[in-house]
Amino acid sequence: MTLSVTRIGKTFVGEVAGIDLSKPLDADTVQQIKQAWWDHSILVFRDQDLTQEQHVAFSQNFGELQGHTVKDWLLPTHPEILVLSNRGRGGVKPLENGGAYWHSDITYEAVPPMGSILHGLTVPPEGGDTLYADMYAAYEALDDQTKALVDDAVAIHNYKHRYMLMAEGGKRPDPTEQQLAEWVDVEHPVVLRHPDSGRKALFVNEGFTVSIKGLGKDESNALLARLYEHSVRPDFVYAHAWRPHDIVMWDNRCTMHSATPYDAESYERTMHRTTIKGTPFQHQAAA
Repeated sequence: MTLSVTRIGKTFVGEVAGIDLSKPLDADTVQQIKQAWWDHSILVFRDQDLTQEQHVAFSQNFGELQGHTVKDWLLPTHPEILVLSNRGRGGVKPLENGGAYWHSDITYEAVPPMGSILHGLTVPPEGGDTLYADMYAAYEALDDQTKALVDDAVAIHNYKHRYMLMAEGGKRPDPTEQQLAEWVDVEHPVVLRHPDSGRKALFVNEGFTVSIKGLGKDESNALLARLYEHSVRPDFVYAHAWRPHDIVMWDNRCTMHSATPYDAESYERTMHRTTIKGTPFQHQAAA
């Protein structure tokens, strides 16, 4: 089959029509989805009423799946699925809006994931959108002086700082000794050369990036703050207003995302996310 992919307005997002993701996909269709993903960074599929098994099966077309560092929100029957539910559906702890800050997923690990596939099961009638930022466009819009400064720079990432902030606010349980031991500094290029598209993307985020290697604290903080502010300019951002049974898949290597507020007392928001393992990055973006 030939996919129909339409760019959503002037964004970097493609909406895919005419496909039922609950059914097995042949190799040609999977390759078309991959190419559309590389072309658009984010793909939206509407009206996809998948079972948990079908969600996992669709996701496995793109690689091996991985769980999350925090096990409290992994679905007991399908630990490949992270449950984001303010009502604690599926036997996990309630989670109101834990990702309400700009981040790329799990960059605090030595090999961050390739991407994530999020299935909106129950969504509020208003609010609870997800914002996505185009990190290709963010890099390409930098002035030449800043590009020269960051092209070969290396950033330090760690989960501990972000997790402790959320734990202090009651949004995460106190970490275990094992978790604290696992959360160590990892290094990633500030500018990532995407292994599939070949394009350059900024790869720092306020969620998990701690510092720029080799810079003093004040200089590092100032540069990161400038890159963060630049990366979420309105012309780089797509706001996804969820409908029931939307599926959104994003390329973690060239996008950031952030949840937005909603009335969690009045409305349920339950979503399932799978995460696809990545491959090691080059540490020289210009190589």
